Parts: sequence; C-alpha cells; structure tokens
Amino acid sequence: MEDRLKALKEVAQEYPICDECIGRLFPDMEGKNNRERGKKVREMLELPESKECYFCRGIFNRLEEIARSLDPHPYLFETFILGTHLDRELIQREEMLLERVGVVEGIESLKKNINRELGKKIQEIHGKRYDPENPDMEIIFRTENERFELHPKPLYLYGRYRKYSPMPQSKWPCRYCKGRGCPRCDYTGRQWKETVEYYVADVLLALTMGEETKLHAAGREDIDARMLGNGRPFVIEITRPRRRRIDLELAREEINRHGGGKIEVLCLLPSSRREARELKSTPLDKVYVAHVRCKGGVKGEELEKLRSLEGAVITQRTPSRILHRRSDRVRKRKVKKLSWRLTGTHTFDLVIEAEHGLYIKELVSGDDGRTSPSVSEILGKDCFVEGLDVVEVRGGRTCWDG
Repeated sequence: MEDRLKALKEVAQEYPICDECIGRLFPDMEGKNNRERGKKVREMLELPESKECYFCRGIFNRLEEIARSLDPHPYLFETFILGTHLDRELIQREEMLLERVGVVEGIESLKKNINRELGKKIQEIHGKRYDPENPDMEIIFRTENERFELHPKPLYLYGRYRKYSPMPQSKWPCRYCKGRGCPRCDYTGRQWKETVEYYVADVLLALTMGEETKLHAAGREDIDARMLGNGRPFVIEITRPRRRRIDLELAREEINRHGGGKIEVLCLLPSSRREARELKSTPLDKVYVAHVRCKGGVKGEELEKLRSLEGAVITQRTPSRILHRRSDRVRKRKVKKLSWRLTGTHTFDLVIEAEHGLYIKELVSGDDGRTSPSVSEILGKDCFVEGLDVVEVRGGRTCWDG
C-alpha cells in the first residue's frame, strides 16, 4: 500500500487526477464508492482537490451534463444497457496510470467505472431502467466526441399462421434488383408479390416503425401447399423498432385483414431470440393430408397394401424438383401413422403423421425411384399429389400459452 500511495503522489504532482480515478485504484481503502475512497486517499496524501483530471478528462465531474446530452426520443424504450468506447488517448493514459501506481486485485477499469456511474445518471434523468439481461436498447458512449449511439435490440414476436393460398413463407426479393425495385418487379422489389412474411411484416413494420423483418419458423410448407389446423409456429424478428409496445391483438387483427383470407395469424405473443433459435433448430413432427390421384384408378381394397408404410423408414434422395437449390444427399425419415379415405375412382386422401423433413409428394410419387418405399411403388401404379395440406405441427407454444 505504501509504495502505491507514494507512486500515486508522484503521478498527482505531474497530472491532475480526480477523486473517482484515485478511488478506483484503491479498492482496499474504506469507503462506499470510488469517490469516497479517492477523497480519503487524497486527504491522506495532502493532495489538492482537482476539478480537472488527466486520466478521465473530467468525465466524472460532468456526468449530469453528459447524461442530459443523450436524446432518447427517436425511440420508445424502457430498459437499456450501457457500453463505453474509450478513445486511444484515454486507453494510453489508463495504461500509464496502472503501470506507475501498480495493479492489485479489485481495481476497477475506467470503462467499467464510466458505465456504472453514467448509467445511474441516465436512469435518474431519463427515467430508463438499467437491465443487462433483457435490455430494449444498447446505448454506446464514445469518449472521443462524448456522443451517444442508440442501438435498439430487435423485437421478437411469436405466433402461429395458417396459409390458404399458394405463396412462399418468407420474403423473396426480386432476383434482378435484389429488392431495390426495378421494371421486372414493378418496382416492388419482390420476386413474389405475396408471402406469409410480407403480410405479417407490412403491418408490424408500420406499427413498430422498424427497419426490416426476419421470419424464423418451424419448417416450411411447399408454395402450393396449405397450412391448416393449429397453424405453423413462427417468431418474427423486427430490427431497429422505434416503438416496442404495441397492442398485439389489434396487430393480429390488422394482419388478418391485410391477408384478405389468404393467410391468418392465430396469435401474437412476446418472444425472444432464444425461442427463435430453438424453433428453427428443433425437429417437429407434422400431420399431412395428401390428396392423391392414381393413373388407371384405385380401389379401396388396394389401399390396404399401404398399411406396410406405417412405421416404415423411408429412404429419400433430395427430390429432383429442388436439386437446383439443395445438395444431393440421402435422408431417412419415419412414417409414424398412416390412414386413408377413398374419395373417387381415381382419388383418395392419405393422412400421414411423419418425422420432420419427410417429403410427402415424393413419398407418394416415388420420384423415379429416388424415394423408396413409396405409394406408387407399393400400389404398382403412378400416383401423384394433387393437393397437400399440413394440418398439424406438433410443437411450439399454443396460442394459449402466453
């Protein structure tokens, strides 16, 4: 301690230093905070009180003024986390101070000290609440110009959607202009004018004044397939929202009006980045109804042969229809349950409960032998899916879990 006090006195004779910066160097000195500890050390060494400070440039003596310069009004938020970006000059001065006085356990860095004390002032002046676990806003204080940067955290909302008309799930920018707008896309920036995400995003971006969205869903159905039943779970991520608190039920109703009967959102609930990640990575079983047509006709007794598919493991190479965008590899997926209902001389409905990732159209057609066993292979006749409905996705929160 004596050597460190002597070293500090030598430093203080060369450079002005404030009580806050003295106090953080002496964590073993009695006192409830750095400023109180620094005052005791200064008085012990008979150093003059200094309003200026070479090592923090007087930041700790101007905390209220600095905090008032923050303008939070572009964004509506309640909680925040604060980070400080030290300029190179302050970093060099900090390193010199520690080198001369010495480092002991418990010394607080200049950055951490600013974060804590400036954070207190922001809470006091602007009525925001510091929340390091789940902040609405990340505030960065840059010492080189003593300005603040506001980085709103994305807003995550959970829901389940039904889809009744042919369209992709996610937004699909124009391949020619990459979303900027051009004559090819009628200046919409959209390859597909309608997607589930566009219908949801159009409303939510208007309400939150966010910049863009990203849809995280539990799998996806084919463009021409319907999503019915309990809906498909999804989390929509809204970046840089200016408003975070919106009436979710009114938002849901507006999305459904905007969807015009083509899509329907069953609920909107608060969510998180973690739920979005889990939803994308967790395999969920699904129940399908495939509306099948067989060339040459089909009889009820013939369909009994399909009982062999129940519990079967299906070997599938990447379907030929998506080889242009997926790697050619072999997958094995299980059919858990199977039932059927004859609907005509050439048609029947096939109800399939399957593991995540089983391609249902190819399970029926066989895809020229790329899928085996298949309905076509078992019945000995060419069969294909005329229409496909996803009627249940088993997993994710229900609309009553919120």
